[in-house]
Amino acid sequence: MEPNEFVDKLLSEASLDAIDFASDVERLMAEQIAFLRDQIEVRRKEAITGAHDVIRELYARLADKDSQIGALREEVRFLRAQLSPQAS
Repeated sequence: MEPNEFVDKLLSEASLDAIDFASDVERLMAEQIAFLRDQIEVRRKEAITGAHDVIRELYARLADKDSQIGALREEVRFLRAQLSPQAS
């Protein structure tokens, strides 16, 4: 059966109310699919942005820890310098 024959057969057997109902259902489903696709895109972008925020935070923490390490090394040098003259 050709696609057009199939559609013609369906149309001849269906009432206008049934066709209107089917059209409404198809339209609603298309709108729901479009909405869900938009939601998926929003969630994907949020996930990427959130991941970037986490990465940015981790780099900031690493920079802070590097700064703390530098300060501690400087303090150790200072304390060693203070102890060196006393040991001699």
